[in-house]
Amino acid sequence: MMIEKAADAKRAIIVSALAIILAASITIIVHAVLPAGVNEENFDSVLVKLLGFPVVAASYFVLLFTHCVVVMRYIGKQSNAPKLQIGICFGLAFAILYFFGMQEVAVEASPFSEWGFAFVSYQFFIGVGDAIPALLLCVAVAYFTLDNWKTRLPVQTLSGTEKIKAVALITVAFLAERAIGYETGIITSNCNTYPIPCYIWTILFGMVLGCCYVVLYPVLAGEQNKLLLSFKLAVLTIGVNWIIFNSFMGLILSGVMPQMLLRSGIDVAVFFLSCLVINTFFVKFDIRA
Repeated sequence: MMIEKAADAKRAIIVSALAIILAASITIIVHAVLPAGVNEENFDSVLVKLLGFPVVAASYFVLLFTHCVVVMRYIGKQSNAPKLQIGICFGLAFAILYFFGMQEVAVEASPFSEWGFAFVSYQFFIGVGDAIPALLLCVAVAYFTLDNWKTRLPVQTLSGTEKIKAVALITVAFLAERAIGYETGIITSNCNTYPIPCYIWTILFGMVLGCCYVVLYPVLAGEQNKLLLSFKLAVLTIGVNWIIFNSFMGLILSGVMPQMLLRSGIDVAVFFLSCLVINTFFVKFDIRA
């Protein structure tokens, strides 16, 4: 038995490592072939000067996708959901996070000097290049490294009303948080220059966070501690990944990391509190779990 467990653990590590490297490679290739390339001379962080931009970028994607795999396997082992459902749910959550996260109105972080169709289309393909590998990564790793023995109880899902309430509350909370940050200057943004696109993205991304909650809830529904459930979903899974995702600019530009950590940290705190309110007051827990 011990030998079999050791062999399974070794196989899971090998499969996960190969999948992460493949997903990161695909993402890097997509970024490299896009016509509007980045000017590496603008990147002046200590890491870029020490290691070079390609090494920093490759390490970033490996770190981002490693978190996807680690948190999915950690929570997946505790879940009653089938392994393919686990992979699809985590993959979809990370995919929409990257796809819509790339559309944040941050022109200075792009190869363009102004927001417009060129910016949106470029960020669209970058987002697709991040989203699809993340989805395939989670599905593949879940299928080949998780098992289906924990299917004794039906997987708890949210009702239609609960889903609507969850998405609405998280969207309003995120919009309020970001609006306060934009208007007070706590969160640096392009809202002064492009207020309408900025606030449209803010509303849409609030809805994306709400959808992440709805998609991931069935996988974590077996956790009856509402505080722990909220922490696992909002902080351990989406929160840490969102912080890593936002840290890219801090890794390549000098002096940017504090702002990236501040804005994503506030986002995660508000998302966590919203999930806690939803789990406490809006969702009816299944006592059989």
